Amino acid sequence: MRRNLPAYLAEFAGTALMLFFGVSAVSFLWGAGSPVPVNWNPVIHRLLSAMLFAGGATAVVYSPLGQRSGGHLNPAITLAFWKAGKVPTRDAVIYGVVQLVGGLLGAYAAGAALGPQTASVRFAATLPGPGYSLAGVLAVEIFVTFLLVFTIFACVNKPRLAPKSGLIAGILMSILVTMGAPVSGASLNPARTFGPAVMSSSYHALWIYFAGPGLGALLAVAAYRGQWGPDVVCAKLFHTASYPCPFETCNYRLVSAGETVMEAGDPGDEAYVVERGALEVRRGSLVGTNAVSLARLGPGDWVGEMSLLLDEPRSATVVAATDAQLRRVTKQDMGHVLAEDPQRTEELLRQLARRVKATNERVAGRT
Repeated sequence: MRRNLPAYLAEFAGTALMLFFGVSAVSFLWGAGSPVPVNWNPVIHRLLSAMLFAGGATAVVYSPLGQRSGGHLNPAITLAFWKAGKVPTRDAVIYGVVQLVGGLLGAYAAGAALGPQTASVRFAATLPGPGYSLAGVLAVEIFVTFLLVFTIFACVNKPRLAPKSGLIAGILMSILVTMGAPVSGASLNPARTFGPAVMSSSYHALWIYFAGPGLGALLAVAAYRGQWGPDVVCAKLFHTASYPCPFETCNYRLVSAGETVMEAGDPGDEAYVVERGALEVRRGSLVGTNAVSLARLGPGDWVGEMSLLLDEPRSATVVAATDAQLRRVTKQDMGHVLAEDPQRTEELLRQLARRVKATNERVAGRT
């Protein structure tokens, strides 16, 4: 627990900031004394407030707080990554608690800053829309959360989209809130509902805003597994080298310049795809004049794939030429990696073809 304390505090502060920005935006746009005309187009009105709310969340994801904690800011997202096996149970429980408390603090801070303007909109509480049944409200919360979580899973597992996961999720959230707000308020997030509900004493149908996002998140995990298999690279929405991943099941590996990635003779139970930085393939001793450089690998290149495919020990030693980020690939998820990213498959085939060509040339040179 102590090791991940900075991540817990970052998730708490990030959720509080998200709620502060979001509740303040809704209060400014919809509250008493708002400069926005009362008869303004309601769809544009909702879209603007949704964009500001989601924009605050996106900013937190890419901030140092989000980079450290993973930027979930939502118990439903944490639940999904826990179900996918990427967040340990202890971390998932603590994340859920700090997200709820952070949401409460953020709503309180917005009320303290804006006073009556915030109270006039019930601290941006999410409530069922007039004329809609509770079953309909629940269905909307399940559906919008399903779309959000499924999109996040699809993004974080694709190398080209992973850095944009927070931005894509923010844009989608703006659209979903604009569409779903008249029915359910489009919470998608128990922490987003909990703080305003406590501050405004608006507890009507509160259970929906816990059950709906939770069910939507679990259905998204099941749908993702059914489409692309169980592999999920990491539970962080924005993975950088600046902050180590707090989750032990992360499939990214960060190495420093000069660090040994694999040694000749080691079991070949996993391969790597270079995401960032450069590696050097060597034969012979790691130091001294006996070391022979065989190749230099960069982003997109595979390393250790032959040993993994053939179930053989490593044939060479690999050292990080620069600081690098590697994506770990095991036998269990290799098919998933190849299926999800044709570019990676093409690069692997090129590397294997180059090796066959080099072998043929060496054999031809001896005859």
